[in-house]
Amino acid sequence: MKLRIKFSKIGVLKYIGHLDLMRYFQKAFRRTDIRVKYSTGFSPHMIMSFAQALGVGVESEGEYFDVEVEDGQDVSLMKDKLNAQMAEGITVLEVTVLPEKAGNAMASVAAATYEIEFVDGNPLNEEVISKFKTLDDIPFTKTTKTGEHTFNIKDFVYEIDYLNKGFSFCCDCSSAGNLKPKFLVDTLLNMMELNPEDYLFHILRKDLFLRNSKGELVPLNCVE
Repeated sequence: MKLRIKFSKIGVLKYIGHLDLMRYFQKAFRRTDIRVKYSTGFSPHMIMSFAQALGVGVESEGEYFDVEVEDGQDVSLMKDKLNAQMAEGITVLEVTVLPEKAGNAMASVAAATYEIEFVDGNPLNEEVISKFKTLDDIPFTKTTKTGEHTFNIKDFVYEIDYLNKGFSFCCDCSSAGNLKPKFLVDTLLNMMELNPEDYLFHILRKDLFLRNSKGELVPLNCVE
């Protein structure tokens, strides 16, 4: 039986890296009576797959991972069993049984929603958000080990809205086009001729989405 588990990660635990988070959940399962399946071979490990690595320092209300468990267990009790082992800052929100042919969480991610909150007041205004919506081409240049690369950031942003303390948006979060929130923050500040290095902000990932058979974006645990 394959399960998709949704959880939140907030507070000081946002500084735990992805590998430590995986080990955290592995240890949590061992402290329960949930019978998790293990891989075969010389070094067996829990069959577990996380949807999308969350950057260190980023909070989230909608993270997911898949785990395989032995059949015949009461899924309705698993959320409470896991939450009894959680430290403050991580909460299991939902446990969903996946259809037999469901794709894994990592390959299913298509988009994510975020909220950005600036630390010392919002330097943006509604006008720059409106301008972003109306433009067709907004180039952004990022520097990597292979040099500078320019792309149209509008191709990766599906929705964007102004908030009193910052802004919210929905963007591509697939393996082929994952957009880093900082790129969008920098773009908007540059559009206002402001230096991005002068502004601190918090990132909250609200949820992760897949595309259903109709092409609609739905939360990752809404599997057909």
